[in-house]
Amino acid sequence: MTYFKMPVATFVLVFLSLAAFAQQDAGYSMYFFNPLYINPGYAGTREALSGTLVTRNQWIGMQGAPATQSLTLHSAMPNVRLGLGLQIYNDQSGPMHNTGINLTYAYHLPIKDKMTLSFGITGMLNNISVGWSSINIEKPSDPAFTGNAAVSWVGDAGTGIYLYNTRFYLGLSVNHLLQSRFGLTHAPGADLAKFYRQYYLTTGFVVPVNETIDFRPSLLAKYVNAAPAVGEFDGTFIFYQRLFLGAGYRVGKRINMPGTDNMLIGIAEFEITRSVRIGYSYDHYLNQTGEYNSGTHEFMLGWDISRNRTKLSSPRFF
Repeated sequence: MTYFKMPVATFVLVFLSLAAFAQQDAGYSMYFFNPLYINPGYAGTREALSGTLVTRNQWIGMQGAPATQSLTLHSAMPNVRLGLGLQIYNDQSGPMHNTGINLTYAYHLPIKDKMTLSFGITGMLNNISVGWSSINIEKPSDPAFTGNAAVSWVGDAGTGIYLYNTRFYLGLSVNHLLQSRFGLTHAPGADLAKFYRQYYLTTGFVVPVNETIDFRPSLLAKYVNAAPAVGEFDGTFIFYQRLFLGAGYRVGKRINMPGTDNMLIGIAEFEITRSVRIGYSYDHYLNQTGEYNSGTHEFMLGWDISRNRTKLSSPRFF
């Protein structure tokens, strides 16, 4: 049934592009503990060899729910104003699977009042595939869904600026500048399946409450064409500059469409030592989605390695 094969395959690929990849870059609740994933200008800001390992499992209890793992490394280059970064990630949402690697370069320019302005650029390489076998198909013998769609390697780029000091940051970044197409099939209309530009605005600061407690509010705004515009506000109390406890509220609004996707977020991080930290967050959905899953869990392990003990002994809030 040739007349059926081509439209169905095309429909699935377009749906995956607009739905599964509407969040294309996985959204992290602990984004402020791993800003390099959002903004390449962050590379080298911790003045150490810094690493972050994150795993995120969404919509617990729902089959085919998104799951993401990422490893981020970045460091400042000695005696120069440069930062380099590396990111490796694996993201699966239903039948769509994306494994990628990013290489990042940043230049840090000191300005007045101990502020630094960083400019970053990232080169991206993604390996994308679709597993038809994970889709419930009415007619399994349909040749449109035999085996897997062709695996595709897709290159792209991102850029960002990051203004910061020890107690403040402001970032603006864009991912998927090239809006590269997936190239999984030559079915009519499949050229709609592509990465979409993602725009991020982030900011936060730290104010002292008393001698042992600080407060850090932070804000993230994200926009992707054909996906919900996302806004998130978080407030975190920092005890003895080592224990971070906070909560957040996220709202996603589809442009020109009714309804919102709201959730509450609980966040915790603890610095085991000045070199090693662990974190956990939990997302609770306030819309109908929350009736069918047990929320989202995110775990983080971070570390800093430096020969300069003075730099590691200084508190790091971002």
